[in-house]
Amino acid sequence: MSRRIFAGFLGVLVFLLGLVVGPLGVKISAQQRNDFRAGAQTAARALANAEEERLGDAADSSDGGRAAAPAIDAGDDVAILGRQGQVITTAGRPLPAALLRAVRARRPADATDAVVVTAPIGSPDRPDGTVVLVRADGPLDKRVHALWLGLVAAVIATIGLGAAVAAGLARWIGRPLRHLGAAANRMGHGEVSVRTNPEFGPPEVRAVAATFNEMAQRLGELLDSQRNMTADVSHQLRTPLAALQLRLELLAEEARDPVRSELADALREIGRLNRLLDGLLAVARAEETTTKPGAVHVADVVIERVEMWQPLAQERDVALNVLAEPAVALVTPDHLEQVLDNLIANAMDALSPGHRVDVSLRSVADEVLLAVSDNGPGMSPTRRADAFQRFDSDRAGRKSGLGLAIVARLLATDGGSIALGETPGGGLTAIVHLCRASDPAPLTARS
Repeated sequence: MSRRIFAGFLGVLVFLLGLVVGPLGVKISAQQRNDFRAGAQTAARALANAEEERLGDAADSSDGGRAAAPAIDAGDDVAILGRQGQVITTAGRPLPAALLRAVRARRPADATDAVVVTAPIGSPDRPDGTVVLVRADGPLDKRVHALWLGLVAAVIATIGLGAAVAAGLARWIGRPLRHLGAAANRMGHGEVSVRTNPEFGPPEVRAVAATFNEMAQRLGELLDSQRNMTADVSHQLRTPLAALQLRLELLAEEARDPVRSELADALREIGRLNRLLDGLLAVARAEETTTKPGAVHVADVVIERVEMWQPLAQERDVALNVLAEPAVALVTPDHLEQVLDNLIANAMDALSPGHRVDVSLRSVADEVLLAVSDNGPGMSPTRRADAFQRFDSDRAGRKSGLGLAIVARLLATDGGSIALGETPGGGLTAIVHLCRASDPAPLTARS
């Protein structure tokens, strides 16, 4: 935008200067030529007046009486002709014969480098002779050249001043808009505490900046209120759920079938409610984070998390395999662990004994691809399309589903993404796309 303002302002200025200075220079040049010719004409008339008494009737006498050469300015050539067109006297350089013939024929014309003027001696109706003055136009050319140089210098100075004004105007308008755009971009990436300065730029831009700050403040307050409410509700529900779980566990120890079976189902639902509360807290933390991503050894994190899940996999008789190539990606600290934990937990919850979960890692172009696949029941295309919605149905058709929503939110904050597909032969594959980073030196060790 600043460039367009600068170019537009300067373009209009150059157009107006060309519209004014060009015709002005032409007009002044023509006026100077007219003044130059008028000056030569005045000089010729002065010479004619001086010669009028000198010539008189003697100019037509048979002896061709001659007068003394007149006094002239430097650069002038003069010839005084008698009544019959004969040359009575000259001053300066001799005039060309062709010019004298043209004067006698009353068709004098300017030379290529001089102005030619004539003045009658005596009465214009019946002159006693003619003064022919040829004035070199070198001084005129110098004045015209100086005029155009002055006009060009004035145009250049005006354009320079206009460029400075245009640059200042562009910065005055463009800088607060750029700051406003940067603030909006940062807010779009989750930094709701960002503000812009409403004291710079035109009044309209200052009004937009003030409105943006007000919107950012209200949005931040709403998000804080939402997160606080989510956290408060989750914490407040934990206490009665823990008490209820404890009472049911005590009853289950003393109860007999089929009451014990019913109590076991109730305990499983309480466990599900606890996991749901954990998910709500995780979502609140994910939406609150504004930490910038950094370079992380993804392979080390993958191997570490797989090792942490191995005991549970062995207990459930599920094979948990890993194939991780060295790769470095831009992720926020601890986000990658939560992503892996959620994906592995979702996969294992959907599997029966004898199934498997495969975790693989590789680099492709400017991306790091992390895949978690299983050979379980999988998902239909419709369910995969809605899987990242909060509280969506899981693979067994039960309403829960905060895990994948958390994964998608965490990855979005790091500039990554996730996609679900079908495992060849049956099952579900989750592919995580991370931004590849250059290998940091030294790398921060992760535990």
